[in-house]
Amino acid sequence: MKRLAVIGIGRMGGRHARNILKGVVKHAMLVAVCDTDKSVLDAFCVKYKVKGYTDRIEMLDNEKPDGVIIATPHYSHIEIAKDCANRDMDFLIEKPVSVTVKEAESLREILVKKPDLIGAMMLNQRTNRMYAKAKQLIDEGKIGPVKRVNFIVTDWYRSQYYYNMGGWRASWSGEGGGTLINQCVHQLDIWQWLLGMPSQIYAVCKTVGRDITTENDVTAIMSYEGFEGVFTASTHELPGTNRLEIAGENGKIVIDKHKMIYYLNKYPEPTVNARAKRDYGNREDKKRKKYTYSYGLFRLIYDGINGQQARVLNNFVEVIATRDKSRLIADVNDGINGLTIINAINMSAWKGAQVKVPVDTQEYVKALNKKIAEEKSAIKKENTNA
Repeated sequence: MKRLAVIGIGRMGGRHARNILKGVVKHAMLVAVCDTDKSVLDAFCVKYKVKGYTDRIEMLDNEKPDGVIIATPHYSHIEIAKDCANRDMDFLIEKPVSVTVKEAESLREILVKKPDLIGAMMLNQRTNRMYAKAKQLIDEGKIGPVKRVNFIVTDWYRSQYYYNMGGWRASWSGEGGGTLINQCVHQLDIWQWLLGMPSQIYAVCKTVGRDITTENDVTAIMSYEGFEGVFTASTHELPGTNRLEIAGENGKIVIDKHKMIYYLNKYPEPTVNARAKRDYGNREDKKRKKYTYSYGLFRLIYDGINGQQARVLNNFVEVIATRDKSRLIADVNDGINGLTIINAINMSAWKGAQVKVPVDTQEYVKALNKKIAEEKSAIKKENTNA
């Protein structure tokens, strides 16, 4: 039985803690929770009869948990993870790993020196079996070399009420960004998991229909050797779309929210073109097989009750017990890859130009600090005029 602690018991941290208490996370027990908001902490501890701390260092030193789940606001992730790493305690970080790649790399340096330490990431979309199937098809070369990618993610609808719930949301100073750092971190992780890292990015980011200082509308063109990919996301569109298309020389993958269709061609497209004796290609050569694959009803029910994140928690506990890091769903390096894309999209949008990936980490920090200063100045001016 592995002893777990949760730091930050807000919306997601509270859910993680409850899943451990309910036994959804196998072979684990919750020994303590920590939150700097004493009223939230006291209410949780009284309701669930669990030990609580407002000081995470005190909790770590007193309880000595086997694993720590970090579910605090983004800017605090790296500092807390370092507190765990310096005590040789395995940890799992809620997405994103951090706000800047520069800061995240300082954690990676510690993990390189402690190769036995487990630093996991809550990148739960990797448990979606449709994306796993897509990865298998791509890695095995079934669809051939990739030629086009389109990922549309506009079903993360967020109202103004959502942004008003917490002052840190959708702010450069509190969250480090908007829809990219909050919602799209999941899809951008899937993007790099399936396709690898782009070499260059050109992006346009906008704020549409909401009183926030960060982006809630993104279009990014990502360049690879041999193809371009387009990533489109927003949190203001109704009805929204969640659709991934990956076209290769020998087939195509189409993934909607709960259903996947993939096609495998009889011949690769260059062969069809070379053999063509008519303007639209030979009909026989263009034949293909169609396959369907679903998310799964049982998985949907499980997610509705426990959340997709529960699978990652179970995986974390399993890896803690076995020490087999190869079985980890996602680690800090994966988190840094996704964050690298996010930082590059922001930098391109700020510059209005294509940027190389990765961007200069120090330059990004300076640009982000400028956005934070502008945001604070605008808020101060607004309060003065009120």
